[in-house]
Amino acid sequence: MKHIISGGGEGEVRVWTVSGCNWRLKGAMKEKHKGAVTSIKVRRNDQECVSASKDGTCIVWDLEQMVRHAIVFANTMFKAICYNPAECQIITAGTDRKIVYWETFDGGQIRELEGSGRGSIDGMDISTDGTHFVTGGADKEVKVWKYNEGQETHVGKGHGGGITRVKICPNHKWIVSIGTDGSVLRWKYPH
Repeated sequence: MKHIISGGGEGEVRVWTVSGCNWRLKGAMKEKHKGAVTSIKVRRNDQECVSASKDGTCIVWDLEQMVRHAIVFANTMFKAICYNPAECQIITAGTDRKIVYWETFDGGQIRELEGSGRGSIDGMDISTDGTHFVTGGADKEVKVWKYNEGQETHVGKGHGGGITRVKICPNHKWIVSIGTDGSVLRWKYPH
């Protein structure tokens, strides 16, 4: 059996069991976000996930017990979230233009970076080796960052509208970005 985790506009995070063409609601997390869920990432062991919301919270969920493990609060509407490959940290981004690193164990803040001078950060992805991550948002720029140093290394300009999603391809050759102008751009991964 496989599972799908979904989040909705009402703030609830649900776990679905999928078997062939049959879908069944396994359960909904009891404590829900007060705003729309904008992003969900699942750990590799499938026993934990983290959800981000427009209400300024990110919740780390225990998927076995279906309960909250940790919670993060910030003065932003979260738009994107990623686990680092070791899965001991998450990074978040949102309307406050900041990129923040957090501990998954207790939700403690580790580091905060200024991610954009103009507008929200709406998309983010981290490389499979954890050395770099990429962001995109309302400023129409794709930015590549060194993860450990928190340093911007490259900026790509080409979108006519804000960027909603970015993804580093698994073989580290390309970055793909999607814009509100309807464009899908492919960038050479610089590292």
